[in-house]
Parts: sequence; C-alpha cells; structure tokens
Amino acid sequence: MRLERRSVLTGGAALAAITALPAPLFAQRGRAKIAKVEAFAVRSAVFVKVTADDGTGGWGEAGHSGGALVARIINREMAQLVVGEDVFAGEASWAKLFFEFDELGPGGLVSQAIAGIDCALWDLRGRLLRQPVWALLGGKFRDSYPVYGSFSIDLGGGKRMTADQAGRTAAELIGEGFGAVKVRLAIREENADPDPDPAIPVVRAVRAAIGNDVPLYVDANNGYRPARAIEVGRRLAGDFGVSVFEEPVAAFHYASMAEVSAALDIAIAAGEHEYTPFAFRDLIQQGRPDVLNPDVSKLMGLTAGLHVASLAELFDKPISVHNARPTLLTAAHAHYVARARTATRLQEHPGAKRLAQLWDYFDNRIVAENGRITVPNTPGLGLEVREAAIRNAAAG
Repeated sequence: MRLERRSVLTGGAALAAITALPAPLFAQRGRAKIAKVEAFAVRSAVFVKVTADDGTGGWGEAGHSGGALVARIINREMAQLVVGEDVFAGEASWAKLFFEFDELGPGGLVSQAIAGIDCALWDLRGRLLRQPVWALLGGKFRDSYPVYGSFSIDLGGGKRMTADQAGRTAAELIGEGFGAVKVRLAIREENADPDPDPAIPVVRAVRAAIGNDVPLYVDANNGYRPARAIEVGRRLAGDFGVSVFEEPVAAFHYASMAEVSAALDIAIAAGEHEYTPFAFRDLIQQGRPDVLNPDVSKLMGLTAGLHVASLAELFDKPISVHNARPTLLTAAHAHYVARARTATRLQEHPGAKRLAQLWDYFDNRIVAENGRITVPNTPGLGLEVREAAIRNAAAG
C-alpha cells in the first residue's frame, strides 16, 4: 500500500490514530541499551540478532564466508564488548568494535562479523522508533531501483558450467524480469590468466541467449593480470557489447587496476573486496575504477557504508552494490541504495532461484518485480524473521 503525503497531512482520522499510539517503552523510561547479541550460522548465511533491554529485537546478516567462524567471533568476543551500550550510539559502537579487533584484519572475518552486528542494530533502531531504516540513514533519493540478475559459472566442487549452461541460466534471469545480466567467471587470483580461458566462449553463449539489446556485465573475479585483462576487456566490449568489466585484476593490486582502467573504454567496477571506508578511499584514488561495488555484509555494515556513500559523492563515482544474498542483505542494500545519492546504476540481485531456501527463515519477502526492488517503508529493514527456525537450524 502506498501512503500519499496529502492524505497524511489532511486525514484527521489517520492523524488521530498515529498520535494515539503509545510511546515506545524505551522512550518512557530512558535510552535503550543493548542486552544481548547472538549470531547464528546456518547453511549459506550468518544471521545476527541484537536485543534491547525492553525485549525488542533487530536482525542483520553478516558476511557468509567462514560462517561458523564469523558466528563464533561474534558470540565469544564481540557481543560482550557492546552489551550495555546505548542502542543509538551507532558510530561509537562501530568504532569500539573496529579498533578492538583491527589487529585481526580488519578485512574478512572481522569486517563480516561487525557487519552483522551493525545491520542488526539499524534494524533494531528502526523497530524501536517505528521507522524504516532509510529514514534513520538520512532519508531516501528513490522509492525503487532497477536490478540486474547475477550468476556464477562456478558449480562448486571444482565443476563449472559449460558455455551452453551459462547461456540458459542467463536466459532464465531475463525470464524473471531482469533487464540486464552479469556473468561471474570465477577465475580468482590463484588462477590468474587461465588457459583455457572461459571468458570468450561463455560470454559468446550468454550474449547469443539474451540477445544484443540486453545490457551485459562480466565479472572476472580477480582473474587476470593487466596485459591479459586489457586484451580480454577489449574483446568483451568490441565483440559482445559488454558494458561493465568487474574486478578484472586482483582487488589488492590497485596499480594494476588503474592500468586496466586507463587502457579500456569499458567501465571498470570494483569494491566488493574492500572491507573498510579507508580501503575505499585508497581504491578510488589509486585503483581508479569507474563504478564502486560496496557490499555492506563485508564492509562492516551500513554505518561504514554511509562513509563510502559520502566518498562516492565526493569523488563523483556511481555505486552499484555487490549483493549476492536474497534475504536480509538484500533488505539492507535496499535502504542503502535508497539513501546513497550516487547509487544510480543497476544494482545486483541473485535472482529468485539462488539460495531460495533462505526464505524459509522469513515470513515475508523483498523480491525483484519486473526488474525492480521497492524500498520497504515498514519499521526496521522490513523483514520478519522466523526466529525458531533459525535457532533450530543453527543448533542442528
């Protein structure tokens, strides 16, 4: 249901109903405090619950890599550091976690863990204040946004899709309503400049399957060194009309990325593997990508994401989030994309089939319809969790 502004301002009955609502319990007796932090590692996800001292709970999603380890560091180390803190001390709580654990990374395990706590706190604040998270982040620039369907040719266990399978998968995403597709080549740094190289046969099959008019993106997953990346990038753009080339070289080789970016007319995207705002500063200034791909489940949550959104605005870079998880991460990104002014590109979405089993933990969904995500207007991030199902799965 869409609530029109005029009806809110002039509807006497609606105003009466709103003003009759009792104040939240924490507002009646003082500031809300963090009473408990819990992390639950389930298959393909790590969910985090932060509970306030009035019993209200908020949920977030941590980074999923090394899920059991991420949950363990939250439960055994991080939880005790923030219990008793003010729920609304967002920057202070984030900084407390960051500077306590920065010597352990801070990328990867630490940043993924902090992300889960941070996003759960934003959900909790929204529920306490009865406001959507985008309102607490500073408002929104858009009510909905376009998304592209994304898939990897990596099938796990050392197996990969054939070119024909990749083409069929891309066509299925177009059938779901996506207006653009990204194929992830899953080459990785440890297999740089592979021989045989899957790029050209896979992209040729995908382009044939989706037609010439559908925007096509390619993610090399850090798979090349500069000379080969430039060679492949020119063919992708010239032969197949690819418009975005993501992480063509290892994310930590900023000089190599700058070399590729300078040599190609195709847009270079990066940022999925940047775990702090400080790293994004260096990526922008040294790697010089054209598009930033933050992922708040890796980037220490929405609090750090706000800093990256400011960097993107100051350096005039568009944001296209990395979003490979359909549930709480998609919800968090919905509010982030709404808030980030330069998030004007198509944003990533894993499609309806990938990890669809994760929806078993929720009573409602945020899904792409006709290639667009509608930003939630309900309190918090907008998803209602089946807590018992998560607890049972994590304990099993």
